[in-house]
Amino acid sequence: MTWSIIARDPLTGHFGIAVATKFFAVGARVPHIAAGIGAVATQALVNPYYGIDGLNLLREGRAPRDIVETLIAGDNGRESRQLHVMDAGGRIAAHTGRECIGWCGHIEGDGFSIAGNMLAGRRVLDDTAKTYATNEKLPFAQRLIAAMQSGEAAGGDKRGRQSAALLI
Repeated sequence: MTWSIIARDPLTGHFGIAVATKFFAVGARVPHIAAGIGAVATQALVNPYYGIDGLNLLREGRAPRDIVETLIAGDNGRESRQLHVMDAGGRIAAHTGRECIGWCGHIEGDGFSIAGNMLAGRRVLDDTAKTYATNEKLPFAQRLIAAMQSGEAAGGDKRGRQSAALLI
């Protein structure tokens, strides 16, 4: 029911998460950022502890792949959840549970990660990624918004629009 992009601005080192969905108040649940540390986005059947605990594990210096594995290992609902993590070094890891509603998946790019579920199709993520990757001259926030607008033009959340958020 959601798709999001996590990115790190190569000029400032700031992290950003942009997210859009048919779900209400997406900005209160999905994006989690700690300056200089990293970012976590938790979606599908959101587990807010993925964001809280994920940032704490990033603060401990744990690698994103280890963080994802740790978070999903103790969660019986993991197959209905999706998350992606980026650390200060730009390393990325993601999980898309087998029970997430299609179309669902995640992709990694140079300095960004995109994940989504309940989407109109893979093109939503592909177009989001392409726009982000080819607009490096835009200011960071505008670059994230432009990327999400491209994903929306490709169909976005297959149920429609309701809520979006940008956190930097």
